[in-house]
Parts: sequence; C-alpha cells; structure tokens
Amino acid sequence: MRKRWILKDINAGAVARLAQTFKISAIVARILAQRGCEEPEAARSFLSANLRTGLPSPFLMAGMEEATDRLLRALKAGERIAVWGDYDVDGTTGAATLVSFLSNVGGQPVFYVPHRIEEGYGLNTDGLKRLGESGIRLVVTVDCGISNYKEVEIAQGSGMDVVIVDHHVPPPDLPPAIAILNPHRSDCSFPDKGLCGAGLAFYLIIGLRAKLREAGWFSGKEDPDIRRYLDIVALGTIADMVPLRGVNRVLTRRGLVELADSKRPGVRALKEVAGISEGKVSAGQVGFQLGPRINAAGRIDAGIKVVEMLTTESADSALRIARELDEHNRERRILETQVLQEALEEVEATAPSGERYSVVVGREGWHPGVLGIVASRIVERFHRPTVVVGFHDGMGKGSGRSIRGFHMVEGLRRCADLLEKFGGHEYAGGLSLSQEKFSLFAERLEAVAQACLTPEDLVPFLEVDAPLDFSAIGLPLTRELEALRPFGVGNPEPLFVTEAVELSEQRPFAGGCRFRLRQGDRSLSAVAFGAAEGFERETGGRIDIVYRLAENEWNGNTTVELRLVDARPSGKKLDH
Repeated sequence: MRKRWILKDINAGAVARLAQTFKISAIVARILAQRGCEEPEAARSFLSANLRTGLPSPFLMAGMEEATDRLLRALKAGERIAVWGDYDVDGTTGAATLVSFLSNVGGQPVFYVPHRIEEGYGLNTDGLKRLGESGIRLVVTVDCGISNYKEVEIAQGSGMDVVIVDHHVPPPDLPPAIAILNPHRSDCSFPDKGLCGAGLAFYLIIGLRAKLREAGWFSGKEDPDIRRYLDIVALGTIADMVPLRGVNRVLTRRGLVELADSKRPGVRALKEVAGISEGKVSAGQVGFQLGPRINAAGRIDAGIKVVEMLTTESADSALRIARELDEHNRERRILETQVLQEALEEVEATAPSGERYSVVVGREGWHPGVLGIVASRIVERFHRPTVVVGFHDGMGKGSGRSIRGFHMVEGLRRCADLLEKFGGHEYAGGLSLSQEKFSLFAERLEAVAQACLTPEDLVPFLEVDAPLDFSAIGLPLTRELEALRPFGVGNPEPLFVTEAVELSEQRPFAGGCRFRLRQGDRSLSAVAFGAAEGFERETGGRIDIVYRLAENEWNGNTTVELRLVDARPSGKKLDH
C-alpha cells in the first residue's frame, strides 16, 4: 500500500536549547524533542536511562504493600509458592524472573504455565485445584489473571491466596485477589503505565527485596543483585512490544548489557541456537531472533519449557530445551505461512472492494498458536483492525491486532454480548466465541470500526523525524544516534527524508536491490530489502526517499549506508 509521509512537528526553541545544553547536533536534539524530551531534565533522564534514578518506587504501585507482605509471610513460614505464568514470551519470562528470585532468596517456588490449546489463556479451575491438592496456599500470576474473577473467587474460597501481576486492561469489577499489581487500575498512582508482565514481575522483586531487607532476611550475607535478572526482563519487554520509553527504556537498556554477558545457562543456550555470538546484543536481535523462539514454545507446544530453560542450572538441559524451541519456531513459520495464505483468500472472498474498515476472518482448524502473527501480517498488508479466528467443534479462539485510532479491547468490549471471553490491550486482544455468532461479531466489529475510524486512518503512514541533506550524513552522525538506543515500539529508529535525489545506479539481488544515490556532489550507497517495488526508477531520474542510517563494514572499512523504507517520484509535498 502507498503510504503518507508525515514530517513530525518540532519546537525550534526546544531543539536549540537541547543542542546547546548537551552539545549535541541539531538532528539528535530534534529527535529528542519529538520523543517528548523538550526540557533538559527529561532529555537527561532519557539519555542516561539510569537504574538508580530512572525507576520510580515500587510502593507507588497500588497493591505492592499487600503483595510483598503476603510473599514475605510465605517465605518466613516456608510455604511453597506457585507462580502461574501466561504461555507467551511476556508471561514465561516474567514467571522465570520471579521463580529465579524466589529460589535465590531461599523460597520454594513451583511454576505453572497452562497449555494454550488444552487449557487456554489465564487461570483455570482444574489447574488451581491441582495446585491446591499439592499443598499450595499462595499463587502469584504473571501476565494473566485480571479477567479471571470467577477462578480467583474459587481459589480464595478454597483457601488459596492469589496475587495478580498483570498489565492487561482491567475489567470494571476486579477479581477478589489478596493483591493486584496492574498500573492500569484506576486507583494506581504509579507514573508509568507501559510495563509488561515481565517488567511488573521485576518490580515485584524490587519491592520484595526491600521488604526482606527490612525484616533482616539478608543479615550476615550479601543482598541479591537484581540487575542479574534484567537479562530475562529485557527479553520479555522487547519481545512483548511494549513502548521502550520511561521505565521500560531503563530496564531494556541495562538488560541488553546483561544479555550480552549473561551467565544464565538458558540465555546462553537460546543465543547459541539463534546464531547470536558472544558480545553486544541488540533490541532487534531480541525482537526477531530470541523472542520468536521463546514465543514458539507456547504457540506450538508448551510454554512451560521456557520457564524450565531460563531457571535451570544445567547447561545440558538448557541447550536441549533451546533446541526444542528452535524446532518449534521452524514449525511455527510453516503453520504461519499456510494459515496466512488461507486467511488472505478469505479476505479477498469477503471484502474484495477494500471498502470495509475492519478485517474479520475465520476457518475450521486454524492453529490457535499462529493467529496473532497472522493478524499482524494482515494489518501490515491492509492497515485495518483485524481479528483472525480458528474454529474447532463449534467454538472459536481468535486473536486481534489493531492500528492507531482503534483500541482493540474497547472494540471487543462493545461486542461483549457476542463473545464468551475477551481481553488484551490497545493494539492486541484475544477472544473466544461460538461459531454461530461469528458473522454477527464480524458485522458488529465493522460497525464499531466505522464509528471510530476515518478514511484517512485507513491509509498507512510513515512518521519522518527529520529532513536530511547528504552533506550531513557520516559516521559522526550515526554514532551520535547510538545514544538514543534501544530502538523499538515507542522509540523507533529515526526515519529521515531526502528529496530530489538522483538515482545513478541500481543492482538487484536475491533479497532486494542496491542503489547509488546522488545529491549535489555527494554519492551514497543504499539498499532496499525484500521486494523493491516502488524503488526502481529509470537511472538518472529523481526520487524522494525515506530511510534509516546504518553502518556497513566491508574489507575492514566502515561506511554509512542508507536502508531505504519508501520512495516516490519527486514533487509531492510532505504532510505535517
């Protein structure tokens, strides 16, 4: 789809002030201001991302006192504590974080991760019953539980206390748990609402460590260094695609350092099967190499394997599980390709005109483990809120992904009478419904989308950070941009635009096309990966380009290369 190019607005005064205060280029100052750091103090906090100064107190979070008091009581009494994690990357890494800490401070944690297909999302009464029968009297959820009112009520009624650690949008009636950690609670004063389940689990261990200190738990021995858990937290935070701003930026920036030098057998094994050598690990490697392998466990087999891998002390066991995850990831890719092809056939059959504001497709037998990925691929192609449902014996499980302007869970809430269950957040949700109500749901969601979105919302766009002349491009600029990392959701890698460049050379290759581009007397190398449609023009013609900057090493030389994102014939004005 053709995209709108939108040049982000700037506060010229703020840019000048930041450039002078920090002795940085106007380009980097501009990007900082656009990321909400117009004031020097905010910019200083963003650039430093310091653990000591960048993390608000855990006790600003509603429920933290109650949660840590109950955990402290359990540790003192020698109670076995069950950690119930969701089966996705966020839930399993969050559960592993909490299990590791509890073990390291002398606790007796057990962990439970429900099977996606056999048990479904969240708490279930059968699993809780098994835990109760084994003597468990305290269950801590990670990345689930906020929508399980009935299950929590049953657990509490049977003598088990429940602490909920969940970042999904709370329902109007909160479950009757002994404590609920969720920044989206209306009564929660914690200043950062962007934490995922892994980040919340980390905050719980910060609070619990403080309580243990007060109780003299570490008397005569060294306090646990909570930085050692940030390798797992970074995996969950980056792969769950929450905004890498505020607290998440602090956690991931330090977490990537821990990932690079992690001594944890499970992390080392995961890096090995993903082909990541020792040394620096990038957010991109987490998002595209490590995260998918972790997620594949819950999608194809059992998410509990991830917690086993990340908490084992055995290098052999960790490598065995990591190889299993690698194989599951290959299976996931095959399934994803098959379901996506069939889903696109459904889209073409139901809405060939492209006039609909939403996409809802479903078919018998689609594997529930790949529905979310397929929904994301359809959003990328059609830029519409999308729900993909797989049916089995008259019941369907679905995953939704959304676009800016359409809050997925609020949209599902307006279809609640047609659904068995639903949950999630702004850009992603899950649901279950009966097959007989599928058509009604599709039409209802379409009506909701039409009420929320405008035709302009349905046109994908690129938000460009700054115009750039080729004369300003060089290694000093690319290295100055390093201070803004890690890049990801909420802090995307900067996009630049240059207009009226001359296309002087193009060389297609199997994975895309390479170019030489000229502006004035400066010529630069550029590459477009994937299908390079829209980039190829007659040599000698002039085009406008949107791109990212990257360093390219070849034969011992390092040069700057443009990574092309979009191109169009020159002459069209940028939107603002």
